[in-house]
This record gives sequence, C-alpha cells and structure tokens, in this order.
Amino acid sequence: MKVVVFACCCLLMVGLATQPSLAAWGPFASMGSTTVNSDPSCAPMPGGKAVCSARGFTNSLLVNQFDGTAWSGWTKLAGTVTSGPSCATDGNGKVICAARAASGVMVYTIFNGTTWSAEVKLKGLLASGPSCASLGAGRVLCAARSSSGGLTSSVFSGTAWSTFDNQAATSTSEPSCGGDDAGRAVCAMRDTTGKIIVNRYNGTAWDGFLNIGGLASDGPVCSNFGIGSHVVCFARGTDMNYFGSQFLGGSWVAAQWTTWSSLAGGFVYSKGGCAVIGTGQMICGVIAVTDSGFYITQFNGSNWSSYLGLGQTSIGNPGCTTLGGGKALCTVVGVNNKVQSTVGP
Repeated sequence: MKVVVFACCCLLMVGLATQPSLAAWGPFASMGSTTVNSDPSCAPMPGGKAVCSARGFTNSLLVNQFDGTAWSGWTKLAGTVTSGPSCATDGNGKVICAARAASGVMVYTIFNGTTWSAEVKLKGLLASGPSCASLGAGRVLCAARSSSGGLTSSVFSGTAWSTFDNQAATSTSEPSCGGDDAGRAVCAMRDTTGKIIVNRYNGTAWDGFLNIGGLASDGPVCSNFGIGSHVVCFARGTDMNYFGSQFLGGSWVAAQWTTWSSLAGGFVYSKGGCAVIGTGQMICGVIAVTDSGFYITQFNGSNWSSYLGLGQTSIGNPGCTTLGGGKALCTVVGVNNKVQSTVGP
C-alpha cells in the first residue's frame, strides 16, 4: 500500500497523537474457562452491556454475556457450525449471531436481552463464515463469500429473512460488513490481485462493487464511524502495516473513499478489531509481530495515536465493540485458547 497524507477532515491521517494512557484500560478479565476455536464476535446491548459468540472445539456455537462488570461464562448452544460466528445488534435491543452450518447453510440465534433463541437454519449456500452488520430499526444484514467468489447475503427484517441475494465478484477473502448508522451497510472483500473491493447495501438493494485500491495481505475489516452514512474499512498492507480508508457518504463512487493510509506504523500480525468510542472517534486493536502482544491505537478526530501495548500475549485476531459512554470492549484469545477481555479507554 502507498502511504499518503491527506486533508485533516479525513479520518485516516498519518501522524502520531499523544500516547494513550495504559491506566485508561481496565485489567484483562477472563471470559470463562471454556476454550474456543475461533475469534469471538461481540455486539453491544443497551446500558453498557454486550454479548459475544465463538466457535467451540466441538464445533458448537458458544455464547457469553457481559453485564457491564463481569461475564456470565460460555454457554454451548445445540447444533454444529463450521465457521466462527458474527454478531450484530438490530438497533432495538436484540443481537443476532450467525455462522456457517455443517451443511453450508447459515444458522443464526437471537439474544433478546435475557435468553438465546434456538438455532435456526436458512436456505442458501455459504463458502465462508458470514459477516453481519446492523441496519438499525430491527434490521440486520448478513453476508458471506459465495462458492463462485462473489457476495451472498440475506437481510433480517425483524421478523423474517429475505431470500439470499448474489452479487458477482472475484474474491479471495470472506467479506467484512459495517453499518453506516443510516440504514445501509458496506461490505469489503480482497480480490485476486490483493486490492480491496467494496459494495454497499442501500437499504433495499446493492449498489455494485467498487475497486478502492490499496494492496492488502489479509482480508479487510469494516466498521461504522459514528457519523451517519460514513463507514471505515481497514486491512493489513503488504508491508505488514495496518491501513484504512473511509467512505465519506453520498454517491457510491470510488472518489468518495479516502486514500489508504497507515494508522500508527508498526508491523501487525493479523486483522485488527475496531470500535467507535464517540462521534468520529474510535479505537483499533491489533496483534504485533514482534511479541504477539495486544496493542491499541486511538483516533481522536484528527490523528491516530502511537500504539499502546496492553501486555496480553494473544493468538488469532482481536475483536472490539462499542459499549457507549466513550468506552469499548476488546477481546483476545490467549495462547491457551481461552478468551480475555478489557474495557477502555
């Protein structure tokens, strides 16, 4: 990826802000003694709470609840899955978690604030695990890579799922989708040349794939930005730095995406996990190549901070979700395949 500095009104401006405080992040807390076989996926609940899901070593779906202080511990749901799950809030106080079932279809469960529903299977074949994003007002989109390398997706209306829609593309990664806080969602994938391609679901239909450039060495990760109609996507570059590009809203054209730019320098081992902590402010967590430690960088509205090491040796990819009140929850899988979490800043 080419590193370019651009106007200060854009999200991903190269430069180091003041070092964030280690004291701003709480100590790592165990999410339970159960071992996991995937990265956890988490979604916020009202009142500073969250729920997370992961794939277990027996290929079951595991779920966990954070009450703002402590974890309930992992609970195993009935059924068999062959991918890590993806969780998203519906905007109405519920969370949907979905995964690829053993038969290749999508399976999902809904948390209503108290209990998890039984797993339900949907028709439609997935070639990867799904990525789910909130559309708000009770709606959630879940998308996966199709067997032809394109994007297959279904939308939950609050009561039922739509027939899977298939968008043609040639990709080498599963998608990552992020809602734009305005009833739409953007999904990104890595194509056969290593560039990032994106498509936007506009609330009723897909707007079509765009090539927004950059050269990625891993699949992208997309997130909302806390500003309506804006979405930001991140990816590890071929030089092992972590890069990002922001969609500024408006017309669905490549020119509305900012130039790919490095966040804070430094070599990263994996995909990052990012979460909004305020309007136009967010944090991203990554795993460093040098020590496999968990590091945080924070965007203050103008610049990304230098990386802050939180001292947790990790494997896999970190995940972060907003808790509200300027806080985020981040999870990492330790070398013992057990999950730890921390809250900050």
